[in-house]
Amino acid sequence: MGSISPDLDIPNLTISSFHHALSTGTTTCTDLVTIYLSRITQYDRTLKSIIHINSHALQTAHQKDLQTQSLLKSNVPLPPLHGVPVILKDNFTTIDTPTTAGVAALNALHTTTDSPVVARLRAAGAIILAKTNLHEFALQGTTVSSVGGQTVNPWDGSRTPGGSSGGTAVAVACGFGLVGCGSDTVNSLRSPASACGVVGFRPSWGRVCTEGIVPVSSVQDVVGPMGRCVGDVRTVFDVMKSAGKVESEKVRDGHARTIRIGILDAYFGLDEAPGDLSDEVIRENAVVRGIINEALTAIKTQAGADVELVHIDPASHPDWSFATLHSTADTQIYEFQERLDAFLQLPSVMSPYRSLRDIAESGQYDRKAVTEVFTAPLEDPETFALDSPGYRTRLETVSVLKESVREVFEGNAVDALVYPHQRQFVVQIGAREQPRRNGILAALTGRPAICIPGEFGVWSLEFGVSRRRNLWKNGANIGFQAGLSAPTSSAAQGVPVGLELMGRVDGDEELLDLAQRIEGILQQGKVPDMNWIKEAI
Repeated sequence: MGSISPDLDIPNLTISSFHHALSTGTTTCTDLVTIYLSRITQYDRTLKSIIHINSHALQTAHQKDLQTQSLLKSNVPLPPLHGVPVILKDNFTTIDTPTTAGVAALNALHTTTDSPVVARLRAAGAIILAKTNLHEFALQGTTVSSVGGQTVNPWDGSRTPGGSSGGTAVAVACGFGLVGCGSDTVNSLRSPASACGVVGFRPSWGRVCTEGIVPVSSVQDVVGPMGRCVGDVRTVFDVMKSAGKVESEKVRDGHARTIRIGILDAYFGLDEAPGDLSDEVIRENAVVRGIINEALTAIKTQAGADVELVHIDPASHPDWSFATLHSTADTQIYEFQERLDAFLQLPSVMSPYRSLRDIAESGQYDRKAVTEVFTAPLEDPETFALDSPGYRTRLETVSVLKESVREVFEGNAVDALVYPHQRQFVVQIGAREQPRRNGILAALTGRPAICIPGEFGVWSLEFGVSRRRNLWKNGANIGFQAGLSAPTSSAAQGVPVGLELMGRVDGDEELLDLAQRIEGILQQGKVPDMNWIKEAI
């Protein structure tokens, strides 16, 4: 596998540390790609995160190594993603690999061009290493598809990785690539980030071009980066984002002196009456609230005098629960068929199927994985269409929602809102959906949102209290970190819980600044122990 230094920490490698290693001759692009391919071979038979490996990756890495030598001799800085092996969700079109969206009927789909965002990644020096599994058509949150099967959470082999970008999150968490990219229509970047203990960033709507991405909803679709740390996510976002000046919401008075974070209390508890919930869900929610509240305590006590946390009273805003917003404002069910058909009929797309109906009639999809977003437009095309009264009503509801969120930001003079991404643990394999996620608010309002691992500590499922402790193995500190629940028989390290921040309209860079600051307080960096995977094999 080459001469890669034993001191190079592959699971925790960052773009900056990799570039430093390249500059000092500690490693090469070819070495790193070889390492990642070896790890995929070793572990992914169990995890099922990868759909396609780019057969050109090693050749590209060798070319990057030649470029490295030339750049260093000329004292020219390395491009921002020079030699960085990138993992893509398999709904990004790429000229050198198929693009399936997780659907068996699209196994043969190729495009004659890269999507613009992939072209930007390559131009910045990236190596497209592999394409990852996703939920069928990116329509749900458990990452099961007719192409890749069920992707497995590396922290707990009995659970899903969230979704729909679950394959990318697993690959990043397990060191199958340095960074990743996914799409997000409702929760899809942040849900698997929360479930897999990595960072997932949903940019503001329109900041990154979505052309060439297999679509669901033009109102809600965005694409964004995943990584082990906020710094890497920022680097990838800076490459992905479209050129041009962006005017963000007016910075509130005093912003330079104090950062105000609003704690969105309505997104912590369970909406249902206790009698309608299982004891397990109630216990899990107590653990989630405990982890996030301890994270907030750490932020309050360690961030400094220029950061202030304020509670957002649920009575101060309308009902923003997932159930309400999904039933009144979510546009997917009206847009999906027409957006997908238009994509399949693009001149650059080579596919045996040119419409959703063609795919449905082929039977080459997972009937248990698709949702009513797939079935309803086929059964009732007049009701679920772009020119329908129902769609216009939803657009009006989205407009009202945007105004209500703006009023909360302005009325409370806050720069960001904070809450747990999901109110219970990621679900067990076999569940049809991932309930109680909070990502829909950012998706419908087009605001930037980032999910980062939660507070340093281990939370007891039985007692709901924090137990900080460090374990030592072979002289190395492997303390529980990154917002993990207490260990169980299927999760030796516990289950990750993610903290989400939602920012001002087009305030992406400011939100990343804040997330990076909080990340430093919460001491993240824990990686899943892969020993259970070796035993499973």
